[in-house]
Amino acid sequence: MAEDSNDKASQQAKPAEEKKPAASPPPAAPLPKPAQPVPAPAQEAAAPRPVAPPAAVAPPAPRPPVPPPRTATLPPAPPSKPPVQSSGRRTFVKLAFLAGAVLSIIPFVPWGTFLSSTIKTGSAQQTLVQKAVIDDISSKYGAAAGQVANVNDLSTFPPNDHWVITYPTSGDPTVDANNPDTFQKFELIRLPTTLGGDSKKATDFVAFSKVCVHLWCSPNYNPAPGHQQYECPCHGSIYQLPQKDSAGHMVDGGKAIAGPASLQAFPQNAIPMLTLQADANGDLWVFYPNADPTKTTVSNGKPNIASVDPIEGDGTIGYGRDFASYQNFIRPAAEKPLNPNDEGVPIS
Repeated sequence: MAEDSNDKASQQAKPAEEKKPAASPPPAAPLPKPAQPVPAPAQEAAAPRPVAPPAAVAPPAPRPPVPPPRTATLPPAPPSKPPVQSSGRRTFVKLAFLAGAVLSIIPFVPWGTFLSSTIKTGSAQQTLVQKAVIDDISSKYGAAAGQVANVNDLSTFPPNDHWVITYPTSGDPTVDANNPDTFQKFELIRLPTTLGGDSKKATDFVAFSKVCVHLWCSPNYNPAPGHQQYECPCHGSIYQLPQKDSAGHMVDGGKAIAGPASLQAFPQNAIPMLTLQADANGDLWVFYPNADPTKTTVSNGKPNIASVDPIEGDGTIGYGRDFASYQNFIRPAAEKPLNPNDEGVPIS
């Protein structure tokens, strides 16, 4: 029985051995490694710090889409200011403009007629003295139109009133009235009573040129209260009537007291005037300009004119005169009565 069991065990072991694979040959012996140098003993190094792992980087956020550029709407730029000119340049420009204006009219101005005391016009023969006849314009001058001014007539020629006369006359009142030439026109003004305009003398009147000494505009007398002065409408030049000084003397007639004419140098700061005299009947006469009535004589029907410098006399039309000539020359002559021998004496 025992043998049967051993036979069975050996039979079961054989298949197991038959199933076991054949043993592989033994591996070759490894080649010896080259000897490595033994490092020198080093100082004990510090323990390395632990390195933190790199932080995770978040991916960049996507950019928002860029809007298309808009056209900016800006307010219009203010106009550029002109460059500031120096005062010297402004003065030069003004002088150049004034010179150009004067030169442009020189060919058309009869200087020998307007700016001398030998004025002649019309067909009439100029005489040493001429009656002061009001221009015959009834719509402006009423009863005085075409009449000879008379110092005794306070009704037709009241104080603080004014008219226009033509000097020298053409000999025809109608022609004189229609004559537009201001160089032959004078504003005849009877002074207010406060300045002695009712004394019935030639000194009651003044005759101012109608040509302003600034730029030749035509001034007018303003009789309104607070004015009573000779005013230029163009640029505001104002000329005063004769004024009473501290001694009661009448002085400085026609002196520019305001506006550009008052800023002009002597003698261009006073309006030219006429010398007036009255005869025995009170009629007003104009004496030949820039001639001294007290020294002028008549011989054989011809005048021996005692001339005076226009600046010290009646002035030069459009230019000026010494304003003190009123008290030094014009008024003293007006205080003298007209010499009858001077009437009708022609100027040769």
